[in-house]
Amino acid sequence: MPASRTRYVLDEAIGRPQDWSFSWELKDDVTFGTTCQFCRKNQQRISYEVQRADERRWICQRCAGRYDLGGVLNGVAVDQMTIRATLHDCTERQKLRTCLDVIRRCIDRSDDPAVLEAALHFDRNLQLSPLHAASMFFLLATLPERIDPRIFEIQTRSRAHKQEFGALGLAARALVWPALTPLQQRGLSALGFGPRARASIRSKAAPAADRLAAH
Repeated sequence: MPASRTRYVLDEAIGRPQDWSFSWELKDDVTFGTTCQFCRKNQQRISYEVQRADERRWICQRCAGRYDLGGVLNGVAVDQMTIRATLHDCTERQKLRTCLDVIRRCIDRSDDPAVLEAALHFDRNLQLSPLHAASMFFLLATLPERIDPRIFEIQTRSRAHKQEFGALGLAARALVWPALTPLQQRGLSALGFGPRARASIRSKAAPAADRLAAH
């Protein structure tokens, strides 16, 4: 039998979700350690503050999108389309600020040209290629605070990026793998590029990947 999907229900104290409204404050938890105060779902990254009279709670993206909560901009109540567009813009800006801040901290810990190249690649693409992700994540693990690599999006759609991942050494793959979405992991596994598979494609990316694997 297929595994049953976990169901998340609202805390009884919430009452009617539509009685709550967004304050437009949000938090970005780089450890994915936040629990939603509506549905109690844990391991959340982005949380939004909502309010009802003097009450304040932090809710996950799922609840923010599922329920028709209110919102006020410039003293005027706005419709759901405006609320969702505003939340999307705020979320994307916060995610970008977080990634740029983490990249700066990584750069401060190393003068390796590969890390600078990774930073430039992110600046241009707002994503990391597999090779650049491996370079960055090696330093990420040395930061004093824990940062989940899933804050970054990894490029795997093109054939070139799939081959680039396949060319990584085992240690480099292990660094990048947790940052991939389940869909990306399934696609790369189908090509024989899982984290335990031996690198089967050698490309110009391989020498840099081997340097990472040697650490």
